[in-house]
Amino acid sequence: MGSPIGDRLLRAAAFIVPADRRADWLAEWRAELDYATNRARQDGTLTATRRSAIRLRAAGAMLHALWLRRDRWRIEPVWQDLQYAVKSLIRNPGFALVTVLTLGIGIGANAAIFSAVRAVLLRPLPFPESEALVSVSTTTVARPLLVGGSSAPPDFVDWRRNLASFAEMAAINANASALTGDGGPAEQVPDAQVTGGFFAVLTVAPLHGRTLTPDDDAMGAPNVVVISHELWMRRFGGRAGVVGESITLDGASARVVGVMPRGFAYPIGAELWLPLKFSEADLTTQRGALYLDVIARLRPGVAMESAQGEMRAYAKRLAESYPRTNADRTASLFVLRAALVGDVKPAMLLLLGAVAFVLLIVCVNVANLVLTRALGRQRELAVRAALGAGRARLIRGLLVESAVLGAAGGAAGLLIAVWATRAIASLDAGLGIPFLDQTRVDAAALWFTMGVSLLVAVLVGILPAWHASSRLDVARRIREDSRTVTGDANRQRLRSGLIVAETALAVVLLVGAGLLMRSFVRLAAVDLGFKTDRVQAFNVSLPTPGYPTPASRAAFMETLMAQLGARPQVEAAGAVFGLPLTDFGYVISMSTLDGRQITDSDEQNKRSLQVRIVTPEYFHAMGIPLRRGRAIEAGDRLGAPAAILVNETAAERLWPGADPLGHNFTLGTRMGQGGERAGGTVVGVVGDARDFGPARPVRPTVFLSHSQFPMSFFSVTVKSRPDAPAVVEMARGIVAAIDANLPIFQVRTMDQLASNVVAQPRLYLMLIGLFAAAAVLLAAIGIYGVLAHNVSQRTREIGIRLALGAPRGQVVRRVVVQASALACAGLVLGLVLAAATGRYIQGLLFGVQPIDSLTYLAVAAGLLLTALVASWLPARRAARVDPIVALRAD
Repeated sequence: MGSPIGDRLLRAAAFIVPADRRADWLAEWRAELDYATNRARQDGTLTATRRSAIRLRAAGAMLHALWLRRDRWRIEPVWQDLQYAVKSLIRNPGFALVTVLTLGIGIGANAAIFSAVRAVLLRPLPFPESEALVSVSTTTVARPLLVGGSSAPPDFVDWRRNLASFAEMAAINANASALTGDGGPAEQVPDAQVTGGFFAVLTVAPLHGRTLTPDDDAMGAPNVVVISHELWMRRFGGRAGVVGESITLDGASARVVGVMPRGFAYPIGAELWLPLKFSEADLTTQRGALYLDVIARLRPGVAMESAQGEMRAYAKRLAESYPRTNADRTASLFVLRAALVGDVKPAMLLLLGAVAFVLLIVCVNVANLVLTRALGRQRELAVRAALGAGRARLIRGLLVESAVLGAAGGAAGLLIAVWATRAIASLDAGLGIPFLDQTRVDAAALWFTMGVSLLVAVLVGILPAWHASSRLDVARRIREDSRTVTGDANRQRLRSGLIVAETALAVVLLVGAGLLMRSFVRLAAVDLGFKTDRVQAFNVSLPTPGYPTPASRAAFMETLMAQLGARPQVEAAGAVFGLPLTDFGYVISMSTLDGRQITDSDEQNKRSLQVRIVTPEYFHAMGIPLRRGRAIEAGDRLGAPAAILVNETAAERLWPGADPLGHNFTLGTRMGQGGERAGGTVVGVVGDARDFGPARPVRPTVFLSHSQFPMSFFSVTVKSRPDAPAVVEMARGIVAAIDANLPIFQVRTMDQLASNVVAQPRLYLMLIGLFAAAAVLLAAIGIYGVLAHNVSQRTREIGIRLALGAPRGQVVRRVVVQASALACAGLVLGLVLAAATGRYIQGLLFGVQPIDSLTYLAVAAGLLLTALVASWLPARRAARVDPIVALRAD
């Protein structure tokens, strides 16, 4: 050999060659390399680049040697193993079908949940460089990581002017506008009032025309609007000339300046974008009004941590400058997708973990099936070994068969995933899980399925293949019937160990499902503080041009309430600014309390109140009880002394231990005919209502009279009499008769809203419960399979015991004890795992601790009962063994 370097390369490459051919191939490669090296020396080409030339010649020699041996490597043993595996599975269709379906369900469920998690949590937002987009939330110093906090207009303007970490910042106020005057019916269209930097933050260009600019934000600037592609097609027939035309929104004319591309709908559902304008009064008086959503784009090269530090430092400066409103405030940055997703991330990851547990259980179960089949083929393996097949070849053959099963299971799983993702994407929007409707099987899901299938093939095949081929006594295996040699103690322990592991995983899922069930039951049992049955709700928005004064808005409301209440099918009709269970919060800082100016030393819980503006019959329609004093009455109208109600929580916080009636306060916002500060004298106390659902605490709330503080937007609640027909169409007709240009929108029942509040917990419970049920069924099948196989292998032993006079009940007890031992071992291990992982589910629980004794006892009892049921058929079979037949069969 001319070079030790080349020889080392060849010896390293020889590892790819089967061992029985390695010496011949290595000799031929060395001869090729010697020839090439000698040729290079004669030609004078082997100079300073000697090592490079040797590596090149070695590679060429190896390729040449492979070409010379093409007749020997074209048909590889792996291809033969593949053919043999397919034929073997075809000869055993029952085993193949059960295995493929089991794998398909496990892989398909994982692929479907992965697709849902990817749609909600992982897929990038459809904006350029979306990783630089952040949401800015006003939070408290005590809870700085609370995502989704709204911000005040003055704070936003200060941030935009003074912070250097952001290329652009924009504020959003989601709303809805009545679209009229274009020849079509009045339609309430979801809109978003946005500042001029909104489209620059998202860096989205219009399909036609232009987007909004900062000049459009100026007070007195012409009214302009950008419309969505969907609204453009639906309402305007896709006419290119719509840009430049004027449309009527809430009774005011606005010129269309742009059409956005297909699919753009941010905030989610928006179809119109209008300029958000702040007056000087807004920037002076609204620092306590938190109602804006703020987004921003980081400057290139600015890290999230750096921007967060600047934001927090500036928040301290604002707190020092405006202590009454900003003393306990800070500001936090969140990746925009995380802010949009909200608090569903832990639950989605929990579902992904739960379905992964199901896949592990599937793998264990299928591994047991494959092991049983492999052990039953000991005689066949012995014959193949006698014909010259080495242990590695036998293991490879079994692994190829597992790979075939994994590939077939992956294909079945992909079909199941396609169906499941369509079902997930069509789930009710009331679930409130953003982007869930975008769940689909995409390229990432395909790669995921392929990876899972490969992993499953390895997990399913490696242990059975190793044990089935270990200590293979060829002569004994050929002489003996295969049924008598499959019960080796170590292999029986392996199968029992797999069942214990499978049972433990099932216990973890059962505990999770049990905890969620207990949590859901307690959540559903919480008293909301109001009634939802027979109450229908819809929204109305009064356009400013048609209702420019508080008196005109109050007159419209009084007319609507009077006509609704006069209908015989209506028991009560009310209106509210801030319908419960819609996540509508309007929190205002207090200005004075009992004539005393609120100071910086006042506790924060005495500074801010949630505001609801209602009509007199609202409390009757919603079934909210009056605890003390009187309710709002018809006489509480413009010009009369302002009367307010508070809920019990507000009364206790503002006047602990004292009677709140007769006390007074004002809020830091101006409403009413003269623009005076909202507030008045407390005339009554009403019961607490959980406006944000049973899992959220009651907020201190003040109720103002709509007649004294009229709003342009409100929700109407109509309680119908028992057995009365639906009142929505009747209400629609009444509103149209009062004003034909006013559509009603967002029509729903309070029962629907109450159901939507618990829709997410109900979905998580259903899915985890489904996974747990599948896990228990698989564990029961596994226990049954082990016991049935054990009974079949011990038929002769059982026959001898019975022939010698052993009671049949004793035989049954032995089988049941074996099942109980497996179940108890899996139960103990599973309960330990469940206790260790309980903290991951704690955030989804309500009124239940992760270690709940009742749940643990119920799971233990249920699992032991399942094990007993699974052992019944094998025990019955063992008890019915005929000793004569068993002995004769041997």
